Amino acid sequence: MTWPSFDAPPAVAFLDVDGTLLAETTSYLYGKLLRRRGMIDQSLLFRAALHGFRHKFGRLDYGRLLDYGLQLIREIPLVELERAAYENFKHHVKPRLYEGVVEHLNHLRYSGTPLVLVSSSPAPVIAPLSIYLGCTDMLTTPFRVEQGRIAGIGPGPPCYGEGKLHWAERWAEERGIDMDLAVAYADNWSDRALLQRVGRAVVVRPGRKLRKLALQQDWTIVTPRRPRLDRQFPSED
Repeated sequence: MTWPSFDAPPAVAFLDVDGTLLAETTSYLYGKLLRRRGMIDQSLLFRAALHGFRHKFGRLDYGRLLDYGLQLIREIPLVELERAAYENFKHHVKPRLYEGVVEHLNHLRYSGTPLVLVSSSPAPVIAPLSIYLGCTDMLTTPFRVEQGRIAGIGPGPPCYGEGKLHWAERWAEERGIDMDLAVAYADNWSDRALLQRVGRAVVVRPGRKLRKLALQQDWTIVTPRRPRLDRQFPSED
């Protein structure tokens, strides 16, 4: 099925990122780039792969993964992390966006619907994607920054599972937006709280459990084509 159309523009579109907008995990691609540059240890990638498998089945302990990841990057200046994120987007994230998703989101944006990324990935990692898509805002797990480096997790829950709903509801309430007039896009069982709260839900390439729930709830299911990666990306950017 192609990307959906709406009789009336949604008041806001909340967009999960990994598996919903692109056929990969943004933070994992980012971690591989940092590893190639000698900025993090190989063990993080093994840990991320394990947690990615758990995420697929909605069993990820995101808090533990986040704590572990922060320990490995806390000595890296934030400006270097941001610079690497733009390289990651250019060479590895943008080419993996699902076919038609940029055009669909442009149409939503031109019709007056604000686009808001809702992602467990750290803000520096997804900021280039947010800019590229013309998003109004992005909701991520808050971080504390001290002396130009990420020092730890900020106040509030991680932006994962029920945490995504927390930050989306807070964002909408601050702007006087009715969640019943919103649409949410997601791909994973862990995203079901947000999907159930909005007026329209769009699930992208869902797994068995989420597909079953989507059919029960009469949500829109889309299966966009995966992008064709026509060339081998260099190991050093």
